[in-house]
Amino acid sequence: MIKNNFTKKRLLLIISFLMALALVNNNLNFAEENTEYDIVIKGGRIINPETEHELKGYNLAIKDGAIVKISKENLYGEKEIDATGLVVSPGFIDLISYEPNTEGVKFKILDGVTSNLLMHGGTANASKWYKYWGNVGRKVNYGASSFITKLRWPIIGYNIDKSITKEEDIQTLVDSVRKNIEEGALGISFSFEYIPGIKSNEVIPLLELANEYNVPTFYHLRYSDAEEPGTGIEGIQEVIDYAKETGAIIHIMHINSTGGTFCMDEALDMVEKAREEGLDVTTCVYPYDYWATYINSARFRPGWQERYHITYNDLQVGGTEERVTEETFKEYRSKHMLVAALGSMPEEELIMTLKKPYVMIGSDTIIEPSHNNHPRGAGTYGRLFGKYVREEQVLTLMDAIKKASYLPAKRLESAAPSMKRKGRIEIGADADITIFNPDTIIDKSTVKNPAIASEGIEYVIVNGVIVKDDKGIVENVNPGQPIQSYFVDKSVENTPIKYEIVLDNTNVDNIEKVYSINEEKYVPIKTIIDTIDIPIDEKINGEIEINNIVKLELGSSIAIRNGEEINLLDEPIIYKGQIYVNEKDLESILQQSYSVQLLENKIVFNTLDIPENEDAEKDKDTETDENKEDETENEDLEEETNTMMDNIFIFLFVLIVVSIILFIFRTKIKEILRK
Repeated sequence: MIKNNFTKKRLLLIISFLMALALVNNNLNFAEENTEYDIVIKGGRIINPETEHELKGYNLAIKDGAIVKISKENLYGEKEIDATGLVVSPGFIDLISYEPNTEGVKFKILDGVTSNLLMHGGTANASKWYKYWGNVGRKVNYGASSFITKLRWPIIGYNIDKSITKEEDIQTLVDSVRKNIEEGALGISFSFEYIPGIKSNEVIPLLELANEYNVPTFYHLRYSDAEEPGTGIEGIQEVIDYAKETGAIIHIMHINSTGGTFCMDEALDMVEKAREEGLDVTTCVYPYDYWATYINSARFRPGWQERYHITYNDLQVGGTEERVTEETFKEYRSKHMLVAALGSMPEEELIMTLKKPYVMIGSDTIIEPSHNNHPRGAGTYGRLFGKYVREEQVLTLMDAIKKASYLPAKRLESAAPSMKRKGRIEIGADADITIFNPDTIIDKSTVKNPAIASEGIEYVIVNGVIVKDDKGIVENVNPGQPIQSYFVDKSVENTPIKYEIVLDNTNVDNIEKVYSINEEKYVPIKTIIDTIDIPIDEKINGEIEINNIVKLELGSSIAIRNGEEINLLDEPIIYKGQIYVNEKDLESILQQSYSVQLLENKIVFNTLDIPENEDAEKDKDTETDENKEDETENEDLEEETNTMMDNIFIFLFVLIVVSIILFIFRTKIKEILRK
């Protein structure tokens, strides 16, 4: 019931105010919209594999090529993507690919790839290679290793069985690789099976260089089968021994086709034992049960049928229906023709490998204009998520995304500074993003037709530019950037600040990773709370609960303490693999338990000790005093209100008129403001 002292004019005033508020709030968003981001991804299921967050109901904003906001607020962008029902993932990083030709890059994008890296193979001249692709322009990021096969040619020629024996020749090779890395190459790549003449006397000095420069080394192992002499296990032991002797980083490429075939359990045990001993050894697979290579390679030397448990008829020429016969095999051995070895790898070994947390994904192919390729060049990631996540549930969505993006980025971080900003969905990360439909993603490429795009990849964003949208590949954009070694890439990282934490006059810890962001200091909330020994629970959905009293949420400036709202200065953010909060919000978050004093690179906490009964009595007294004050104020305000109401009514009437005019001409005004 309306009180007697409420006149009709006051009621009209309230209605008028609500009308004005509704018009301003709902119809005049263009003023806020003008503060646009480049791209806003609305809704979607945001997956950050580094922190294992799975966020729903959030919006993600991109500006100047980077992720700048992940929020529950309604954000506006020059371009907006409705990702409802879709997964928002870091872009896939294909470690084991080849030259980024235009045809192949198209299929990589349609398979969700944002970075195409030549760590199987590579370049003998990094400076020339990066300059060439930079001039051509690519839609995806690109990078290459130092390819030892090519670097040996000027020294020893093309004889794949010939070894380098002279010390001066080995030094020439090492010097060439050193120069290549210093000009941007990301590591060192060996293909022992294809170049069997490479021996330890030249490998060891190269790995000592790799250890000196802290760059990874990549291996197509020496053997691919379980038949003696020369087994996959021997090949794995060879590179583990190199790691022990030199301390170099070791990555075994496609272990399901080279090294672990027919002996995967033993192979993985060896890798895991090496890792337990502190060696940096990783591996990758492509999600298929057959390999493919060129029929004129060393892999098809006599005895191949026994080694790989296949026959002539199991070989199918890539891009055709043709099966090889004994007669055509002899003919094709002199040709550079790729054949798929159907049924050459047990699927149960692939599944065994996929389940290992340190195993990542690499395609080992890019589609070429001839289409004489393995279908993995177009379907690796569609197959991973469609077959092995959705259909067979071998992997969780989180684990698969981690293998396709975060783990490859981590593998290259020591060599390439830009990889510290890829493979993640967090503030400051490069906006390399793949948006896909988890219910429809699947590979479609086959041996007969390898150049068929995967389905279910809806959008692909590279460095903040959309290269694939709901209509297909976006033409006339080439946002791809070179992925280069730290000798060339001089990206400036946000330098962490060391903070001292003092609790009740005692220095309890030093925190190494406080960061200045937009001139505000941000602290890792879990590290802070753990330091002062309060229970904290960071949930994968973005909620943070402290001591069962305070609840925070990523991307929200409103916290809840004992059922009451707290307004934070800034939203909690994901940054550098942790959840960070503005240091100034610590007092609001912890005010019932601690006083918080912010000093230069120091936070001082002092425990508050107020008895519960004293708290209740104080609350009661405060409430009584407030009620008395309210009564007095109401009497005074009653006399002033009538006069004030008339003035406010006139103001709101004008506001409504102006709001209606702005609403009618809102489109034109937006255009003027954007210009």
